[in-house]
Amino acid sequence: MTVRVLIVDDHPLFRKGVRDTLMLEPGLQVIGEASDGQTALDMIRRLNPHLVLMDVHLPGLNGLDVIRQARSHGFEGAILVLTAYDSEEQMRHAIRIGASGYCSKDTPPDRLLQNIRHVLSGRCILGWRVVSAAEAQQIVGVAEASEDHALSPREREILQYVALGYSNKAIAERLGISQQTVKNHMTAILRKLDLSDRTQAAILAIRRGWVRLPEEPIFPEEKP
Repeated sequence: MTVRVLIVDDHPLFRKGVRDTLMLEPGLQVIGEASDGQTALDMIRRLNPHLVLMDVHLPGLNGLDVIRQARSHGFEGAILVLTAYDSEEQMRHAIRIGASGYCSKDTPPDRLLQNIRHVLSGRCILGWRVVSAAEAQQIVGVAEASEDHALSPREREILQYVALGYSNKAIAERLGISQQTVKNHMTAILRKLDLSDRTQAAILAIRRGWVRLPEEPIFPEEKP
């Protein structure tokens, strides 16, 4: 059987490197590539690949959002996360919401092909560990990671700006809403995440991969 593979990453050179690696393995066929989250989700629904190689930090929907939504719509293929952001917490979160494995972009080509074979056979990749799906759930914890589910689209949008360092005033101007509305949303965000201040919320959002940070720093004087 030919395994249909979708590559999702916003860096063309990295996608090419992965595609070239997959060509070394008989039986793997790249059926598409996506450079942003929404396109990836659309292609998953339309092409129904056997395997998705997924980056976390993507324009628009991030990789974790794509995984969650794909699973909620019944996608049953394997999803192997390839990320430059090596975070134990993010790895646990990715597995909880439906990833089949989580490994670094620095993984050597032969190891990547091994990881692909493992997830296609139903095993789970946790960094350099190969475990059964049941063992993975025991390792990462069976509790639902429901905090981000509770946030509304507007709250997630505001949290994005908070993580980028925007003040309530700057967020209000950016979104065309009042500062009081921003404050109300922040109060709701902190309550839902059980946090005490916006800095904690920003750190959590970055660690969980809920927001995408720009490659170049944003300085206060450059904010709208």
